[in-house]
Amino acid sequence: MAQIRAAVIGAGNMGRHHVRILERFEDVDLIGVVDPGIDPATSSLPIDAARHFSSIDELPEIDFAVIATPTQMHADLACTLIERGANLLIEKPLAETPADATRIVEAAEKAGVLLAVGHVERFNPAVRMLAQMATDPRLVQFERLSPYTPRIRDSVVFDLMVHDLDLACWICGGTPVRVQASGAKVFSDSVDVAAAVLEFANGRIASLETSRATQDKVRRIAVSEPDRYLVADSIRQDLSMRRQTTVEFEKTEPPIYRQASVVEIPYVDRSGEPLAAELRDVIDAIRNSGTPTVTGRDGLRAVELAFAVEAAIRG
Repeated sequence: MAQIRAAVIGAGNMGRHHVRILERFEDVDLIGVVDPGIDPATSSLPIDAARHFSSIDELPEIDFAVIATPTQMHADLACTLIERGANLLIEKPLAETPADATRIVEAAEKAGVLLAVGHVERFNPAVRMLAQMATDPRLVQFERLSPYTPRIRDSVVFDLMVHDLDLACWICGGTPVRVQASGAKVFSDSVDVAAAVLEFANGRIASLETSRATQDKVRRIAVSEPDRYLVADSIRQDLSMRRQTTVEFEKTEPPIYRQASVVEIPYVDRSGEPLAAELRDVIDAIRNSGTPTVTGRDGLRAVELAFAVEAAIRG
């Protein structure tokens, strides 16, 4: 195909960024944006009024769609578009429940269309390098902390922790065999702070701390290996690696403990935008009949784990 005919469903915070990026891709023809709440006369989207639609029923034929609507709308929209043969990128989380996520995945597999899920953190350059370098992780620690945002109605598990549930499986290699968690409400009627521990069959452990009751925004991943300690900051997009070299005790009063270590700062290429890299990954997979980095099955697993965490919190 010369150009991939694309549409964005939902023109909210994330949808607008998808529109901005797809409009730049030379091999994509952005057919339109679907959002009944957008007035073409006053819209700030970088497209003309003729490409604004209030329903997916108004769309002409497309090859690919991004679904960036509220989560509860994902399943019905996705299944309708799959029936029309459209390949999809669905923003995280894939669906509101494991049953709906399964319905989407099975419909896509039956129809033979590509299904990708928008876990964009996998495309953060520091996180990608960390995943490549972490060859023998024993403990992976995630911190994802944010100030409270009243517009977010999902629990912090589905809003924020779901990112790290996906990353934990990616870095540790597999699906957890045991999930433990606790959480609490602070500002809203749903869980605002949560902590979880995931145990994997290969002996690896992931510890996740997530909060929207802090004043700082923190995005940190630390990996403990037998001979080194890796730390990635996905906001600064940097990575450090610490190796222990010597440990000494001096028999003085009181005894003196000394530890020497070497810190390495690998170069991280920050030239690209993670969301653009994600969209390019999906477009290339469609064009080459390949597999996207984050598949529908990956998205389903993240939803199932989020439900398992919330069940553990409820006790």
